[in-house]
Amino acid sequence: MTNILMMIATVVVLWILFAFGGWLWVFLSAKQNGKLLKPEDFASKIDSDNGQIIDVRESEPYKRSHIMGARNISAMNFLQGKSGLRQDRDIFLYDDNLRDVVRVARSLKKQGYAREKIFILRGGFSRYEGKKTK
Repeated sequence: MTNILMMIATVVVLWILFAFGGWLWVFLSAKQNGKLLKPEDFASKIDSDNGQIIDVRESEPYKRSHIMGARNISAMNFLQGKSGLRQDRDIFLYDDNLRDVVRVARSLKKQGYAREKIFILRGGFSRYEGKKTK
């Protein structure tokens, strides 16, 4: 019985470490490839700036609701080098989680976009409190 409990405890601890490590990697990658902003800071920066708001989710979630003024460009387009974004204007990126946004920010940086012009919504679209459609 003790062996089973030890094995279960080990599996749980390893799972927690693995999950935390994955989250930490995504979080640090986001900070390295753009400026990670809290939802309220993201909303106020959008309101005060004439930037490009990009929803990197697939088209169905975008059609249901998105940030006002956002364009839908899926993460796959960025990874293929097809963003069509201006390098002289700020870029505001968001999705449902940080994973796709981190990939997009890294891709933009490789394409020559400045890290200082890339802003990432922390917490994803569900946490955004600014102007949305629907």
